[in-house]
Amino acid sequence: MTVIITLFYLSLVTIIGMVAWKLVSLRNLKLSLVEGVEKELHGKLYENIHRAWYLFKEKVWARVKYFSLALFFTIAHEVLHYVGVWGMKLKQRHGKWFDMVEGKGVLRKKGSVSFFLQDVAEYKKTLKRK
Repeated sequence: MTVIITLFYLSLVTIIGMVAWKLVSLRNLKLSLVEGVEKELHGKLYENIHRAWYLFKEKVWARVKYFSLALFFTIAHEVLHYVGVWGMKLKQRHGKWFDMVEGKGVLRKKGSVSFFLQDVAEYKKTLKRK
């Protein structure tokens, strides 16, 4: 049902646009359908069209542009904020592992893995000394 209504309004806008385009082309060619009445109607029609376009351009389009920019920057700010928070959580969670592998941290766990990491840390310290 929504598709049918959308297609109806789309065709209505297309028909109105074609009629307006035809009136503009007739005005550019200086042709007239009914000489006396059309001049008066053309003047009022074009005044209304220009006024409506000015209102749309100045009021609606400017607000849509500023709203879309504000929305974009708000979304970008939130994305950057959550990426920063996620990075800090990742650093807190895995920072100890990185420190142990680099030999910066103290290894408190017992087992073969911690002995291996201690050996790696000692080997790195000897490399730094040389």
